[in-house]
Amino acid sequence: MIKAKLTTMKSNLGQADRGFWCGVIFFVLVLAGISYLGNQMYKHLMNTREMPLSALTLSGERQYSKDQEVQQVLAVLSDQESFFSLNVDQVKNLVEQIPWIAKASVRRQWPNGLQIHVVDQVPVGFWNDRSLLNVKGQVFTAQQVRINSELPRFYGSDEAAETVLAGYRALYPLLTSEGFTLNAITLSPRQSWQITINDDLNLVLGRVNTVIRNARVERFLKVYKHVINKSRLINYVDLRYDTGFAVNWKSQPGDKANNEQG
Repeated sequence: MIKAKLTTMKSNLGQADRGFWCGVIFFVLVLAGISYLGNQMYKHLMNTREMPLSALTLSGERQYSKDQEVQQVLAVLSDQESFFSLNVDQVKNLVEQIPWIAKASVRRQWPNGLQIHVVDQVPVGFWNDRSLLNVKGQVFTAQQVRINSELPRFYGSDEAAETVLAGYRALYPLLTSEGFTLNAITLSPRQSWQITINDDLNLVLGRVNTVIRNARVERFLKVYKHVINKSRLINYVDLRYDTGFAVNWKSQPGDKANNEQG
């Protein structure tokens, strides 16, 4: 009787072991199948032939950048990357390296497209004749031939770019209100200001803070029309005085002195 019970128990344990291992094998096979299918799906999604990038939509505030520039930058990626494998951050960085583009945002557009929104640089002036200055006071280099409007010229160290732009924004309304054109601003390494108005009239302002600089320009504008001899050509006007200014005239035949106090 006892032997029969032991035999029955061993039989049941054997069946349980077989059931357990069958379950384990089945579970492993299921995992392997899922892994295989997942791998095949991944290969399909990442395959440039199966999921190619074939459509590009460009939008945004664009006055200077060209479609061809963006297409050229992305040409290599379109052959190497699929719709899902493409790194949108990489695309963003590549597009923002185009000289005339200030900012870009990128997103995928199902099923095979890429949508890029671009904001162009907005130049406010030429910088040291070789670069440009944008509305944020940042120096950048781009094709100047694309600019079709008159812009002032700024000169100074790159570190002083924001200071020069702030000076321009302060002086521009003062001068234009009196009918003058602000053509150029120079800020020397010693922080000395000089501006050019009406193409060739130079005003030397010196090393001054913002308040004194603006006050000197305002003082000049108040008396310019009344004391300047318009029949003679001015070389420059020196405003580095507390209560007046000096005019340096361009040489003319018979001149003995070129300076006149005002």
